[in-house]
Amino acid sequence: MTTANGTPGWAIGHVGLCVHDTDAAWTFYEGVVGLAPTHASSRRPGAATVATDNGAQSASFYSAVPGFARDRQCLHNPRVMKFVSIEVDDLDGVASRLAKLGVPCSEIVIPERDDAVQLFCFDPSMNLIGFGRHAAAGVASAGDPAWLIHHVNLQAHDVRDTIGFFTGVADMREGTWMAPPEMGDFSIDPKQLAVQTLGSDNRGLHIIRPDAGFGYRNGFAHNPSIGGHPAFAVPDIQAVMRRLRDADVVFSDAGTYAMTGYHQVYLYDPSYNLIEINQKVA
Repeated sequence: MTTANGTPGWAIGHVGLCVHDTDAAWTFYEGVVGLAPTHASSRRPGAATVATDNGAQSASFYSAVPGFARDRQCLHNPRVMKFVSIEVDDLDGVASRLAKLGVPCSEIVIPERDDAVQLFCFDPSMNLIGFGRHAAAGVASAGDPAWLIHHVNLQAHDVRDTIGFFTGVADMREGTWMAPPEMGDFSIDPKQLAVQTLGSDNRGLHIIRPDAGFGYRNGFAHNPSIGGHPAFAVPDIQAVMRRLRDADVVFSDAGTYAMTGYHQVYLYDPSYNLIEINQKVA
């Protein structure tokens, strides 16, 4: 899905993570990671959901609500697991293609996206995806000074099948993985790792086959190939690492090992959601 001026007709609008303590999540993401909200926060201590935004994208952290789907008589529950919201120009087209494929969907309101209705479904690898219309605020780009959601990594046992799903349903375009000359020990075979691209710097969706030895071979305390994770780009990754050390948070400083021109760091949040922090350095 490409617009008349050649830009992608989709964007990553939102990521949601289920947490055990929303106050701890807010302290961590706002104070340690540095994902300060662009708009004034209306957070209340002990709230079931806390959220932050960069003016175009947003992230929410919520307590589990096991009865969410039952109470709304829908098939999917975005309040017990992580999810990513893909915002598109042609939501009606996406809905039509999902229906033709026989993919079960649920229409769910997402308060963190101005109460927008999104179409939730599972991709072929059982990652929870919400498709919505482009938010009025626009799309953040890698050149913006604020933090942004650079990419979302999705685990897939069949990378090609999952790539085909997003290409067919949302008319995304598969890109070429841009790796640095001194690449880490992992495969960029398109059957193992692929990117639905939003630009020339690996922004977009990363679809990866899980690799049990990934962390071990690269000397990491974390394995970014398993379970999926959101990746947040920040303006000063060194400052983030200093705050992580001060907070006694174990992290894997991967350096520039996987994406050309990007310094990457992996860590767990207080609820053991794996996340990535990165910075464009060249």
